[in-house]
Amino acid sequence: MICCKECIELLYSYLEGELSAENETALEDHFADCPPCIAFVNTYRSTTLLCKNTLKTNDIPDTVKIKLKEFVDKNKPDVL
Repeated sequence: MICCKECIELLYSYLEGELSAENETALEDHFADCPPCIAFVNTYRSTTLLCKNTLKTNDIPDTVKIKLKEFVDKNKPDVL
């Protein structure tokens, strides 16, 4: 059974369709029994879509792009 912490670590891969069938099933089983995690997933999904649909790369100053990329790279979860 996947715990909440593992859920968060697998979230990006799950939303991108990059998980193995076994991990995807385990994650969805966890969501079925964990309302806080499913709420987090829905918020994460909505935020991601909003950002993709409203932000254009050209609208972000280069210094912000660099800092954002550094932050994401530094905080990227390890792949299982």
